[in-house]
Amino acid sequence: MKKIVDFFIKGVYFLKDTLELTNAWRVAMLIVDITLVVFIAYYVFRLIKKTRAEQIVKGVFILFILMVFSKILNLVILDFILTNIMTYGVLLFIVIFQPELRNAFEKLGRNKLVDIFDFDDKMKNKQIVAEIVKAVEIMSLKRIGAIIVIEQSTKISDIIREGVDLSSKVSSELLQTIFIPRTPLHDGAVVIGENKIKAASCVLPLASENVVPKNLGTRHRAAVGMSEVSDSLVIVISEETGTISFVENGKMKRDLTGEKLSEILLKGMDKNKDRIVATKMKENMRKDD
Repeated sequence: MKKIVDFFIKGVYFLKDTLELTNAWRVAMLIVDITLVVFIAYYVFRLIKKTRAEQIVKGVFILFILMVFSKILNLVILDFILTNIMTYGVLLFIVIFQPELRNAFEKLGRNKLVDIFDFDDKMKNKQIVAEIVKAVEIMSLKRIGAIIVIEQSTKISDIIREGVDLSSKVSSELLQTIFIPRTPLHDGAVVIGENKIKAASCVLPLASENVVPKNLGTRHRAAVGMSEVSDSLVIVISEETGTISFVENGKMKRDLTGEKLSEILLKGMDKNKDRIVATKMKENMRKDD
């Protein structure tokens, strides 16, 4: 126990001498320094999260803790082994995870400073929207009728439950395959939520005939009906003309290009995220009260 206390005291004096905490300015700079280190560490964690590098980083952290204890308890052999592993392990880490590191630096260069903390969500939204728009453009050219529902904060579990469960990655190829005429799942809507295709062949509630122009078919009525009972974003492709339409809150935008649809979807998904954050803040404030 005495060794641990002595090690801690020596560490405190070492930090004091190294950091030169002699005046208020140095203390302020130390706070800035720590803030930047935490900020960078958090950003690196967000980049490697859910990649194979995450497990390696956890292992390195455990080795670092063991190395500290080996120095405190004066375990010479273990300290020698761990010190050498940590020294050469960094080079090995760089070699093994070169693709992940390159990808991380590319992402860092592409993103603005204000986007860092919601980086993952924005990237996922962009990837999902890109896949959806790609499928929509191809189906529009081929005049394949389709209806795609993007679930937002209002959950539509009852609609999903009545469809065919897929729980699949969102991909352009899968969306096109689902809506190919005379296939088992083409008749109905696809529901996308939580970054995946949740279900296909879903039956949607229909809007009244007075709301939707008479020259539009059942798909458009279903799209408007779905948007009236939830905050879902709905995309419709006309089988007769190949026209792309977007429906939100009972209002329809027609004759859209892929570029315009992408812009609308990203805006709608970002708006939903802001709404969820605001709701959580209100709930936390109520709990505090």
